[in-house]
Amino acid sequence: MRGGQAAVVHYPTQHPPGARWSSDPLLQALGRVQGALRKCRTAPSLRHHTMPTTPTPGHFERQHARLDALLHAHLLDVAGADFASALQHLQYWHQGLQQHIAIENTRLLPHVPEGARWAARVYRLEHDRIALLAEEYLERVQKVANHPLPDETARRGAVLMLLDAAHALRHVLEHHHEREHMALAHELPLDLQEAAWVGVDSPDAPPAQQPTGVS
Repeated sequence: MRGGQAAVVHYPTQHPPGARWSSDPLLQALGRVQGALRKCRTAPSLRHHTMPTTPTPGHFERQHARLDALLHAHLLDVAGADFASALQHLQYWHQGLQQHIAIENTRLLPHVPEGARWAARVYRLEHDRIALLAEEYLERVQKVANHPLPDETARRGAVLMLLDAAHALRHVLEHHHEREHMALAHELPLDLQEAAWVGVDSPDAPPAQQPTGVS
């Protein structure tokens, strides 16, 4: 802003050239994660592709929303520097993610039709990348949770590091979800999708076994 710093701090996912931001890197990192979480529920970023004209079937959206809610709970714990609870929530999310990827790889992707917008191998490659990033992020959270931090400065640094790492993971997840909502959800028969997720998206069924403690 001309003539001084802006009175209000905004939190977009990326910094446009020349913009002024809060000097607090923790707020910047938290803002990037919040922006990614909001964006994953709004407009797609794969804009060079034609959007489907029919409503998106709900199976993929429900599953992704389920996992997003778990990851959001983890991020709230990180922002509050409650690393033990953050690890438990992340373990819960990670188990759900593994189950989600396994179902898609074994029950859905083998049925991607010839001539689909993206071949099954594209989704599998993205699954591999997401799984790797999730493992790396889980290791970071475990390291922080299992090693008590000596003071507020160290805790603040850990929060900043984890929020930045979470932003990178969320970015990849966001684009993967958009791809599935735009194409896969419309290309696979609805009865196949429903059968694949039987028992998984039931309100009474957790995505995976709740972790019993911090390890």
